Amino acid sequence: MTTDTRVAHWLASALDTPSTAWLEWERGGAALLPTGKAFDAVRISAAIIHAAAQSGSPDAVGPYLDRIVDGPVIHDAYGAGLSYYALVPPGTIHRTTRPGVYWLLPPRGVGHLCAPAGLGQLIHLGRRVGDPPSDPGGPDLDVIAQRCRNITESAADLAHDLRMATEATHRAHGYLVEVRQALNDAAGQMPPDAPARSRVLLSITEACRQLGLTQKEDVPSQQFAHAQRLAECCIAQVALLRGLVEAPAVPP
Repeated sequence: MTTDTRVAHWLASALDTPSTAWLEWERGGAALLPTGKAFDAVRISAAIIHAAAQSGSPDAVGPYLDRIVDGPVIHDAYGAGLSYYALVPPGTIHRTTRPGVYWLLPPRGVGHLCAPAGLGQLIHLGRRVGDPPSDPGGPDLDVIAQRCRNITESAADLAHDLRMATEATHRAHGYLVEVRQALNDAAGQMPPDAPARSRVLLSITEACRQLGLTQKEDVPSQQFAHAQRLAECCIAQVALLRGLVEAPAVPP
């Protein structure tokens, strides 16, 4: 058994049914794993990490974190690098966070985790060098949905104007990043057997796919079509989020 395989088995052991992790890895390339058993996860804003590393480039941030925290770090690469997740020993923190999109620094072996002391120094330095923006407490779903509808309904104005189409793409991209992050947070709080979990994971996967697509920047119609797809995906995710929020509580 290779080191990578042993590490994968260790990560999957975070679930009561490790086979669930293997199935999600096979289907979508990523799995949502609960914290508190095999590891805890500290979510750190990209602003703090990049301020401490004095760079936003993965080629620079990766080696810097390797020296400071000496452990596995996941980077949520979509949406201009919103967050990093450092895996630390169980019990280091007391709240659940969600793993992200790709390994910036994968575990080097079973049980290999970040050093809490180094992580604390990193966060302190990042905050001292450059204060990150405060968390507004989550996206305004009504506003985002309406703005995305405005984009989808503006075909006549945007399809032939490159500047407007490009601006619409940037706006839709930003809205989708916000809503996807909210879905990620919601999924991270769901038990593995929650009925809605599979729908949430599929929705997150589709959002990541849309965010990763690019179009020819000098073709207005293609740029606008891309903006429409982003906006439509965002509207669908808002609807799913509302369903999660409005779902009635079911007594045990």
